[in-house]
Formats: sequence, C-alpha cells, structure tokens
Amino acid sequence: MKKAKKIILLGYMASGKSILGEKLAKTLKRKFIDLDDYIADCENLSISELFSQKGEAFFRGKEFKYLKELLNKDTSFILSLGGGTPIIDGAMALINEKSLSIYLKANTQTLYNRLAPETTERPLLTHITTDFLKDYISMHLSKREISYKKADITVAVDDLTTEEIVGNILKSIDVI
Repeated sequence: MKKAKKIILLGYMASGKSILGEKLAKTLKRKFIDLDDYIADCENLSISELFSQKGEAFFRGKEFKYLKELLNKDTSFILSLGGGTPIIDGAMALINEKSLSIYLKANTQTLYNRLAPETTERPLLTHITTDFLKDYISMHLSKREISYKKADITVAVDDLTTEEIVGNILKSIDVI
C-alpha cells in the first residue's frame, strides 16, 4: 500500500472530487485544495473567464503550472483536480510520483444525472444540448479514462453516499 502524504482525487467532472475531497480532508485533518479554485485565485479570473478570454490551451498550461507548484510543496493535503488535468501531457506521471492518486469512477448515467442541470456552469459543456449530453459524456469519458486508469487506486462512486465513498477510500490508503 502506497503511503499517502499528498492525496489527489481525479475523475470526470461531477464525479464528486470536490465534495469528497472536503470530506476526506476533514476526516484526515488535512488541508483541502480544489485546483480550479486555486487557479482562479492565482489568476484573478474564474475558470469560465479563463476559458472564454484566454482559451483552453492557455488554461491547461496554467493548470499544469499550478499542479506542479502544489505537488512540490512539502506539506500534506487533499487535492481535487479538474476533470481534464490528468490528460495534460506528463501530468499523471508527476501526480503518481509525488502523491497517491485516486480515480473516482462514475458511469455515464451517474455523470449525466449530475451534469444535466448544470451545463451552463461548466465551460466544456456550454455548447452541448441536453439531447446530446449523454453521448458527449460517454465519448469524452472514454478518451479521458486512459489517463484516469493510471491512478494508484480506483474507487467506484455510483449509487454510494459520500460517507460510503470516503470509507472505501480510507480502506484503500495508508496515511502518513
């Protein structure tokens, strides 16, 4: 079992990374960091503004910069990534070298149910209609899962409560 000083939660948007990260951090008495919030604070722009004003490529560059910055700190924390962070070239290798990575695996239906009411708040979904959302998620998820599956641990989140998922995570890690 890999020792966990830094724990990274990754997975598709709406897989529960932020909510579970906060709960896990509280349980382990660690600092919680949401990478999107960290980027927005450092750049003084929301993620939506970064996407619309600077473009996705610019955002991904900043995302990787701040990920490296956080992973090089000598502190313990729980970090939730954006859904696209693991697909950045070199990101998963760095994540797995510097932390314990946990893939929060959700199926397409679960993700659809969670995302359908909030497409306007998600920069990658603003152009997707509800009619095509499930197909988009399925296609997008299959591409991203190649990176997600490189995580140290995979934890299923479908049909489980936050407490059950955190319990399953705790059973899978060795905290230092």
